[in-house]
Amino acid sequence: MPNRWPLVPLGEVLTKSEEWTNLQADARYHEVTVRLWGKGVTLRRDASGAEIATKRRIVVHANQFILSRIDARNGAFGLIPASLEGAIVSNDFPVFTPNPQRVLPSFLEWMTKTNDFVEICKAASEGTTNRVRLKEDRFLAMEIPLPPLGEQRWIVARIAQLAAKIRKARHFRDSAVIEGEALWPSVLAKAFRPAAPQRPLNEETAEGLLLRQAKQYQGEVRTRHNNAHPWQPAMRRDGPYRLPSDWVWTDLGSVVTHLIDCVNDTPDFTDSDTGLLGLKSTNVRPYSLDLSERWFVTPDDFNRWNRREQPQSGDLILTREAPMGNACVFPARINACLTQRLMLLRSDQAFVDRWYLLHFLNSPNFTNQVLDSCRGLTTPHIRVQDAPIIEVPLAPLSEQRRIVAYLGGLQAKVDALKRHQAVTAAELDALLPSILDKAFEGEL
Repeated sequence: MPNRWPLVPLGEVLTKSEEWTNLQADARYHEVTVRLWGKGVTLRRDASGAEIATKRRIVVHANQFILSRIDARNGAFGLIPASLEGAIVSNDFPVFTPNPQRVLPSFLEWMTKTNDFVEICKAASEGTTNRVRLKEDRFLAMEIPLPPLGEQRWIVARIAQLAAKIRKARHFRDSAVIEGEALWPSVLAKAFRPAAPQRPLNEETAEGLLLRQAKQYQGEVRTRHNNAHPWQPAMRRDGPYRLPSDWVWTDLGSVVTHLIDCVNDTPDFTDSDTGLLGLKSTNVRPYSLDLSERWFVTPDDFNRWNRREQPQSGDLILTREAPMGNACVFPARINACLTQRLMLLRSDQAFVDRWYLLHFLNSPNFTNQVLDSCRGLTTPHIRVQDAPIIEVPLAPLSEQRRIVAYLGGLQAKVDALKRHQAVTAAELDALLPSILDKAFEGEL
């Protein structure tokens, strides 16, 4: 706190506003609320006078200062924006008019975003747990360092200049991430539309690969719930687009050994941590399993929901709907069953690389086929009977692995960019509070 700035009680710069109005039942009113942690003043709702419990409210005007008696200690205060001119608030939100001869509204607004001002509100609040309230007389008696108006204008202009640079840096940071993510679908689409053969001349073609897989799985035990058919692969030259001569058009049922729809019912999740997870479609993101929310099942339900097939490390999980078309690899070291709207896919790495298949399932090549088959439906979803016949462009094994390596390298770069941007975001978020602290210590 600079010694050259005099300390002034808030009561000398803020005057309590007592502009009450009687509400009319058939009139419309904007009600104001104040968000926590300096996030500002916003519209709570638009309501008729008949919908509002009390019939007298305080009218607020642009640039007045408002705070919450209950949550001022948690940063619930701010200036009324021009968009809420003439709105109303209850008596739980004291309103004050800044004295234009002592303080600029913009200076006051920036000051209220500092930790020191939050501490003022904490010091002016008292009461027992859950009943702490700001005391207005104590609040107005609290002192703030207040420079002359001319210096306030300079400080406001300097903060605004620096804040604009921070916003610009945030924009560039966000744009880089958004552009990188927006390019990914086109990268995937292109990966599965090669222009020419990439394999050595003596290498096995994709057609030969499928024929060899068919021979290996010819004697496989077939079950009612497994819709894969590797022993009878579909192979054709014609498809949605032209492929190199060593590729082949096939279908999803031909390239996997397991294609199993989950038990389409929801178990009774237990509140206790059994160590056995029941995965929902909302856990499945493109390329990752999100376990930030976990639901546990009993051992009996775990066995019942895994009766068709228990997920293994390296299996693919695909969402049929809500959301539709997200696919990820099932990780190691977790015990889980799949609940409704999920499918399990398993490929034989000797013939079809799981990561090649995963990239395809997350690509527009797959999603567009599903959307075409769902035209006219209210909610797009993958129908169980359609899944085995979804067309797949299959490459020779070495080309599968080359595509996987190429896409994995790009993903690593995008992930590195996201990590860098996350660090940058944290640094930018810390920058403005630091600038404000210096500003109101007279150090700008």
